[in-house]
Amino acid sequence: FLAICSAVSTMIANSAIQGELALSDTESIWLTTLYLLGINTIVPTGNWFANRFGFKRTYAIGVFLFALASLLAGLATNFFMIAFARFAEGVGAGFIFPVGLALIIQNLPKHRAALGINLYIAGAFGGGLGLGIPISGYFTQFHSWREIFFALFIFGTATAAACWETRAKKPEHEHTPFDFFGFVTFALFVSTILIALTMGPIPATADGWRAPYILAFFIIGALSFSCCLYVESRHPYPLFPLRLFKDPIFSVSLAAMFLLGMATFASVSVSVEYMLNGLFYEKFVAGKIAAVYGIVLALTSILASYLAKIIPVPFLTFAGLLLLIFSYFYNNELSFLTGATQVITILVIRGAGIGLSLGSTTLLALYGIPNELKSSAATILTFFRQIGGTYGGTLISIVSIRQTIFHTARFGEQANTQLPAYRMVLQNIYDKYPSSALAKAAIVKNIETQAYIQGLNDALILFGYVTSVVAVILMILIGYRTLKSRVGML
Repeated sequence: FLAICSAVSTMIANSAIQGELALSDTESIWLTTLYLLGINTIVPTGNWFANRFGFKRTYAIGVFLFALASLLAGLATNFFMIAFARFAEGVGAGFIFPVGLALIIQNLPKHRAALGINLYIAGAFGGGLGLGIPISGYFTQFHSWREIFFALFIFGTATAAACWETRAKKPEHEHTPFDFFGFVTFALFVSTILIALTMGPIPATADGWRAPYILAFFIIGALSFSCCLYVESRHPYPLFPLRLFKDPIFSVSLAAMFLLGMATFASVSVSVEYMLNGLFYEKFVAGKIAAVYGIVLALTSILASYLAKIIPVPFLTFAGLLLLIFSYFYNNELSFLTGATQVITILVIRGAGIGLSLGSTTLLALYGIPNELKSSAATILTFFRQIGGTYGGTLISIVSIRQTIFHTARFGEQANTQLPAYRMVLQNIYDKYPSSALAKAAIVKNIETQAYIQGLNDALILFGYVTSVVAVILMILIGYRTLKSRVGML
């Protein structure tokens, strides 16, 4: 819950932090990027550290590190302090996410696993988003962004102390060699691709995707990924057991988990961005509206744990994915004249879709995995969910930026000064503004705003199609396995 709150804090407080610390636009982007980089780099190692030092000890240490880093972020006076703090927060969260899920899977009996996982999703993701966004908006608008991180430190320290007290006094240690080269090549792959995707589309990168250092990052990332696969295939105790990927349902479920991670974090970020920059809502108002999304996600996750007793898990997965896909296409109805009711409706549908499918997809992916590999499988699922949240936002931005340029040109062509409709609109605006220059500027501003909103809508529609393809493939694979098992019984 606290780690999710930290993830969404800069979504709301980014401009306030940038103003107080005098950060450039490029530096402010790094506040979120470094947090996500810390998470994605550490998540795959969580299982090894937990086996080596004990799951509960590793979890408590991760929470302690997260809490201390939050304190440093609240005390930051310059870019380097807050950048280091955000990365350290991400490292702590990188232990929290995979080890927490593994603890639930290990300690609950099989018939209670659905309840545990869905309560985990409800409390962490639903609660973190439902409360984290409005709390961040409230502190940022009426107090100080620093109080967000101080609150994370206070509650994080108390939580870490409680976790430490529940640890095993003499945990069983598993002395397996650490996959050092696998970790190095993987960390290099994750960091270079994330930096390239983040820096490529921003205005500070003069040549865009053709900039030499962006191309170099992509090349290094591709080479690192190839080296990582080679190392993992030969190491006796790999960070990523490649034999897990031989299960087609597990592999396709990872693609679904990536898309669900993108929907969980990136799509709500897009909604907040739309309310702030498209509808020009205040931060606290946008936070209150976005809270509906988290609340619905939490309630639906709890409902899914009870529905799993009477409805097969694949049906819950597909029902949730269908709601998510529908919310993406329904998003195309938004404009700069949209009211709060329509925004809330979309967030409710999307939250319900994620609440139904996130936990059920996790259960579906783990169904055929041997018990000795379930901790590793949970780590991989967590990783794909996190990189979905990380890269998903960047991918949405890349598509929306290109589409915004297209729609700006398309809408701009309609602003023909010779058309009677344009002159009538100009006259109506002129009645409000005492200058024709101001009236024309207002028209241009409306064009830019609607082009920006339509660019976001196009990006979500594209990922709606991608999600549809993954859902269909997953449905075919489950149907094939079910039919095969029935034929075998006959």
